[in-house]
Amino acid sequence: MALSSNSLLHFTKDFNSLKGILSQTFKVKYCREKIITKEKGIDILVPMVSFCDIPFSQVLTHVKSYKSYGIGLSKAWALKKGLTPVLYIEKQSSFGSTFFDSLFEKIQDEQSGIKKMGLNSKQLLDIVRYVKNYQGDLDRNVKKIKKNYRYSDEREWRYVLPPSHSCQFIGNCNSFGNNHKTIGILKENLNSTIAQEYLGFAPEDISYIIIRSEKERDKTIKAIRNIKDVHGQLLVSRIASRIISVEQIKGDY
Repeated sequence: MALSSNSLLHFTKDFNSLKGILSQTFKVKYCREKIITKEKGIDILVPMVSFCDIPFSQVLTHVKSYKSYGIGLSKAWALKKGLTPVLYIEKQSSFGSTFFDSLFEKIQDEQSGIKKMGLNSKQLLDIVRYVKNYQGDLDRNVKKIKKNYRYSDEREWRYVLPPSHSCQFIGNCNSFGNNHKTIGILKENLNSTIAQEYLGFAPEDISYIIIRSEKERDKTIKAIRNIKDVHGQLLVSRIASRIISVEQIKGDY
């Protein structure tokens, strides 16, 4: 069995969100990331769209942690758009202490606060935007979904806006308990500054459309037909044939 796929999968929370992706492509948004090393850690917001590089046979394991809606795009599309796999670090590793911590220290020391950093420093910070812990607690909003979740199993790829759109520093490891409402407002404000940033794709780039149940197949096809003008020459029958439900996956894989 292949360890990865020829497609990258993006999962979303519900049918309306999936419909939005099909009609408008991917909207780039600031996502919260906590990166912890042996002695330190940072809490940041990164402007990105994330995907996972997993074989289709592992989709069921993934939807248990996320949601039952998603879309798969070809890896050829991903390479053309400049996506790249993230760099996973184990928080107890010497690599995390010597490389990641020292890099972030250098950025902080140069100017007090990432918000006022020059382009060179933002380019250094670009490395941090592609780093993720090998393992950690999986949270959604305030709720803890899984403890010691192995993030590396996702084989994440990311599209991140250029360094001119810096990530936002929230705090260090001691400030992870920051008010979630305040951080939510901060995310909304930052997202308003990149409201026109999208990661586009064409109909032929779509490998899969994942829905929760077979009952949603007809309304998914209807949604595709209704947005054909957005994509231009959308081949409805071809895209409809790539719809697969979680129910179907459970029976066939």
